[in-house]
Amino acid sequence: MPELPEVETVRRSLIPRLVGRRVASVWARPIKLREGIVPSEWQRLVGMELLTIERTGKFLIARFERASALFHLGMSGRMTLAQPDNELAPHTHLRLGFDGDLELRFADPRRFGAAIVRSPATLARHRSLQALGVDPLTGDVEAALLASARSRSPIRSVLLDQRVLAGLGNIYANEALHRAGIRPLRQMRTVGRVRLPALAAAIRQVLTQALEAGGTTLRDGGFVDASGKDGAFAVQLAVYGRDGQACEECGATIVRQMATGRSAYFCPRCQR
Repeated sequence: MPELPEVETVRRSLIPRLVGRRVASVWARPIKLREGIVPSEWQRLVGMELLTIERTGKFLIARFERASALFHLGMSGRMTLAQPDNELAPHTHLRLGFDGDLELRFADPRRFGAAIVRSPATLARHRSLQALGVDPLTGDVEAALLASARSRSPIRSVLLDQRVLAGLGNIYANEALHRAGIRPLRQMRTVGRVRLPALAAAIRQVLTQALEAGGTTLRDGGFVDASGKDGAFAVQLAVYGRDGQACEECGATIVRQMATGRSAYFCPRCQR
């Protein structure tokens, strides 16, 4: 699933190519995603200028003159730029043609994403945006963790709760916990408050480094930015996807354990 660094990478790769252009055409499939796509909603954008693209958690918001579009990439979504005559990738559900013969294409093979158009005021009240917690790149991560310090949930589950930290996902939660020396399935309430500042710092550090590398593209592919470029952070992963391999810090074997339907990765010696 694209996480904060991947979504922010897509945003940054779209802005210089699209902002200031006007929508010239829309092609939309009436397909059921987690939310969207309704073709008549998207047709409203024809003739409107794209003013900016923002990120909130894992959501992208494209601000047009009189409407706003909300995107979520779900488990496997992509937003890429192409020339109108370029071959369509499988599972392409939406094409926004901009002046200058440039298209923004939204594809979502597993259909867990979202692509909707609303008025700016209506979108501001959208239930998914209202429920989001602190942005871990710009907000007070330490305060958000302290507010959840008494939770009986595994600490990784707390980190993945979008009401606590908006945008953090499984890859970077596992990596941050390794850097902070905390086991991912340990109950949050058993982690001493004195350890939370180090965890907050580790979260910001790993997200910043992943963003500098353009996100993470794993061996099975998946994530690319708007130009089709892979993210390069995978080579820096310390535990995620490295089960059975040696920890680079201590040499112990990295363990993979399933919990709440997701894989947790940790070093049994470095993390307590």
